[in-house]
Amino acid sequence: MIICLSCVALMVQLHVVLNYTGQNCWVYNSTMNGTDLNLPSITIAKLNQSRTVQRTVTNIAGNETYSVGWSAPYGVSVKVAPTHFSIGSGERQVLTVFFNATMNSSAASYGRIGLFGSQGHVANIPLSVIFKISYNVTNC
Repeated sequence: MIICLSCVALMVQLHVVLNYTGQNCWVYNSTMNGTDLNLPSITIAKLNQSRTVQRTVTNIAGNETYSVGWSAPYGVSVKVAPTHFSIGSGERQVLTVFFNATMNSSAASYGRIGLFGSQGHVANIPLSVIFKISYNVTNC
């Protein structure tokens, strides 16, 4: 997905795109993959071996410590860093999610990342991976 085209096609206000992506969509050659939008879910249409995605979460409650757990989509290994973090009210935390295809498949698969707070709050980030390539096959 090219954000420049998305701004024009969807008639989105520039400040909204900047807020979600941190990138100015009118900058020359400004491009970004749709997976990199800071949405409350992660969808990868084509996982070619591996991919790293970041999500920034904002604490809208009081100070809390979170543990991170996940259930990987079938055919994909997932790792999230950090696995534990403390966050104050109004603060932000970047989560880095590493995806690695463990098989070749064109079947969609689903998982989730769970954030479990010390005060009982729970947040989930749904995961979906459509097409997985664990290795490149070349014809001899």
